[in-house]
Amino acid sequence: MVVDFNGKKVYFNGEINDIFDTHGPYCMEVEAIGEDDDGIEYSAIGTYDGEDITEIEEDTIECIG
Repeated sequence: MVVDFNGKKVYFNGEINDIFDTHGPYCMEVEAIGEDDDGIEYSAIGTYDGEDITEIEEDTIECIG
């Protein structure tokens, strides 16, 4: 999943740092890790279906390095 953040494209490709809540086998609220084209890492809360990040809460995106 690609999200525009401060003029950059941030790619959330399924790397999960933590699972906060589970709503059945195919819906998990997670902390997702993403990266922009410059290699800068970002963290955000999102929804994971077991294979892919399906939604990112854009107001939770933070630069982590």
